[in-house]
Parts: sequence; structure tokens; C-alpha cells
Amino acid sequence: MAKIGDAPNSFGKGSLKIFRFILPYLISAGFCLLIFEIHMSSDVDSIINEKNDVISNGFLTSQITYHKEFAPFARRPLTTLLIEQVSNGLGLTLGKAFVWVNFSLLFLAGLLLFRFSRVMDSGYVKGIMNIIIFFLSFSVLFAFFPPIFSYDEPLQYCLLFAGLTCFLKGQWLGYVLWFTAAMIARENTAFLIPGLLAFSPDLSPKNRKPYSFERLLDYLLIGLPILVYAVFLMVFLEQNGLWEPTQLEFESRLFSIGENFRDTHSSIETLISIVLTLGVFVYFIFGPHGHDREKSEEDFVRAFVVSCSINTVAVLVGALAREARLFSLPLIFLWPIMGQYCSKEISLLLSCRTYFACFSKVRYMAFFCMLTLLNYIVSFKVYQPSSHPAYNYFNEYLFAALMIMYVHYLLRHLSGHNSVEVTPS
Repeated sequence: MAKIGDAPNSFGKGSLKIFRFILPYLISAGFCLLIFEIHMSSDVDSIINEKNDVISNGFLTSQITYHKEFAPFARRPLTTLLIEQVSNGLGLTLGKAFVWVNFSLLFLAGLLLFRFSRVMDSGYVKGIMNIIIFFLSFSVLFAFFPPIFSYDEPLQYCLLFAGLTCFLKGQWLGYVLWFTAAMIARENTAFLIPGLLAFSPDLSPKNRKPYSFERLLDYLLIGLPILVYAVFLMVFLEQNGLWEPTQLEFESRLFSIGENFRDTHSSIETLISIVLTLGVFVYFIFGPHGHDREKSEEDFVRAFVVSCSINTVAVLVGALAREARLFSLPLIFLWPIMGQYCSKEISLLLSCRTYFACFSKVRYMAFFCMLTLLNYIVSFKVYQPSSHPAYNYFNEYLFAALMIMYVHYLLRHLSGHNSVEVTPS
């Protein structure tokens, strides 16, 4: 028979299990509400509110119409279709439907990232850390500010996390379907395929040799979404009479690099857009504090390097770099591993003992003050975004991102203390 005293213990364990189950949902929902609140503040200019405290239905409706009629966006019909279906089904204005669809997709993306992290055998805590890092990323936190102008990205992230989960499990049909859908949502998904090809053979369920017939078949399957998407695109352009507009749009993109480096201001904004989007991630993955990576982490880092190289060149040559979200696509390979790879470095940033050991020394404090002054000059004087700085938080984010990097460097290399691992579970 069970003892009477066992009841409280069972209740406590059951409550903890329920809490652990709902925590990822609470965190994703909390961040979505935070991001919505940031965009709805009356003193900022986002595409959702236009410096007001109500949803800007008129502007959002015009954007949806623009995405249906303008060739580069018309060939990405999925998000627009979702918005229109929600609007018609629930009787909402297109503006409100835009908000519901995109924030629901961001919420779902956080949960799919957590699930993917667990599939990778990450600890529960590190999976939660991945969700937080995802939502604090520049292109997610400020997704709907000009000139970032996110539209299809939340859907794309959901489809990619689902596709990567299938890829990691060796479920090829699911991978092909999800990645093809992600390409229909945004065609730049194709830039991730070379990254997947860079995965080691050990990821394959049967640990195949790199050049065996089975491995070559894997490579063909990895590239199959591009072929399926190409067929879809040809049919879609033909049926909607978009061949000529698409050709003209492609030719006009070749002049984008001139726009990105037109003058000193444009060049600075282009370079800092890369820093805002990728800087902290690149620092923690490749910085001088680097440590040995596990095999699965090495695969994802290699995939990021390959995809990031292709994507960055493509954005600089064929798009407007000030739309910083365009640089964030390869982070799809880093978001699932940041918690487990950088847990030691994150714990270092949260260690009061290490701060005391470092900044109790006068020369280190003076060095910190000098770096902070330089950071202020770069973040608030040198960097002047295209959209007015008073109507967004880009300068403040840059200041915080740079501070995180040099504070971490000081703590890591000047304090004489090693970081402490976050307790796994």
C-alpha cells in the first residue's frame, strides 16, 4: 500500500511535470506579447501601428495588396493566403488578421525550435535557452519595424524547423515537403541547401560512407526541394503572367550592391546591419574563447558557415542590406545549438563573482569605461539607420550587443575565472 506521506510527493512531482510542460508555451507567448507591445508603443514607427497605439489596418492592407500584385512578392503566396483565410474565416480586418497570423506563427516557431532542440538531445534548460535567444535576435525582436519589414519570415521559420526535425530523424518525405513549402514561402530557403550538404556522413541514420551510393542518394534527396520548387515556380509564373515582371525584377536587383555602398552612410548601415543580425552569434561561436564542439554542433556550425557565406553575398549583391532580416536566414542552423554550445559563456555573464573579480581592478574598470565610450560613439553617433532613430530601438540594441561582447571578453580573459556550466536537466 502507498503511504499517506507519498501523496504530497506525488502531487509535487506531478505539478513540476505540468510546469515543465507548459513553460515553453508560456515563454513563447510571453515574448510574442513583448514583441507586440514593443511594436505597438505610441512613440515608435512600426508597420503595425505607424506611431499610434492602434493597429494600422490601412497600411497593412496596402502591404498585403502589394504582396499580391508585385512580382517578387506575388510568387510567395502562402503568408498572404493564410492572412486572407483568417480574415474571411474570423471576420477580421486584414490588418488584424496580419497581426494574428504572424504572431501566432512566431509563437509556433518558438515551440518548434524547442522541440527540435529536444530531438537533438539538448537538456530541457538549454532548449528553453534556445527559445529565449531566438526571440531576442534582432530580426525577430524588431521584425515589423521599417526597414526590416518582415512578412513571410515567421511562416518560413516554422516550416524550416519542422523540416530540420524531419531531416535529423532521416524522415526524407517530411523533409522534402517542409523545405519545399519553406521555399514557396520565401525562395531564399534554397541558400540553406548547400549548408545541409555540408553535414557530416555521421548524421545519416546508417552512418554511411561519404561517397557511397546511399550517401549520393542522400545528397539528391537533400537537393530535391529545389527541383520541386522550380517546377512549382514555373507553373505559378506561367499561370499568373509573371515571367516578364520577374525577369525585370531580377535584372534590377543587380544594381543593389551600388545602393548598399552608395556613400559612407549607406556603407556603414550595411556593415552594421550584418553586425546587428549576426554579430553576437558569430562572436560566441567563433570567438577566442572557443571550446571543443560536439559532433552534432560541429555539423550545424559548418552548415551555418556555408549558408551564411552564400546568403551574405547574395544579399549584398541582390538586395537592400538595410533590410537586416535578410542576413538572419542562416541562423536557422545556430538557434538550435546556442543554448548547449554557449551555456558556459552565458553563465559567465550571469556570474556576480566574476564581475567583482574583474572590475575590482582599477585598470580593468578604466578599460571598460573606454570601451563603453567608444561603443556609445559607434552606436549612437556613427550608426544612423535609414528609419529615424527616435522611432525605433536599433541604436540601443547595437549598444547592448556590442557591450555583451566586450564585457564577456573582459570577464573571460581578464578576471582569471573560468565559467561555470549551467546545470543540465
